[in-house]
Amino acid sequence: MSNFSESTNSSMSPCAAARICKCGVSTKLNTSWTQLNPGRRFFACKIGKKKGGCDYFRWYDDEMPTQAKNIIWGLLNRVKAFEEEKVRAKRRRVILTIVVVLLVVLWKLYD
Repeated sequence: MSNFSESTNSSMSPCAAARICKCGVSTKLNTSWTQLNPGRRFFACKIGKKKGGCDYFRWYDDEMPTQAKNIIWGLLNRVKAFEEEKVRAKRRRVILTIVVVLLVVLWKLYD
């Protein structure tokens, strides 16, 4: 499952604010959520290459052992599965509520 967001912003630390990219702009500290680097933080150009910024990229965290990556990725997948089940359960509850209301209305009409 690779539907997780690839990166998220993290609060800026003094170390992160001190980094300057090739554009001359202070960098942004992000968190990778890819399968190869789950939870690993990195610095990147605040503007972003797609918006005309530079390709500045530096890891902030050291690489994790493979076992740690596998555990984190597995836990992320379990959380995602629980969130998806929560959405399905909510839909079922809504449908069940509608069915019950319709049955009560029909029962009252034909009683």
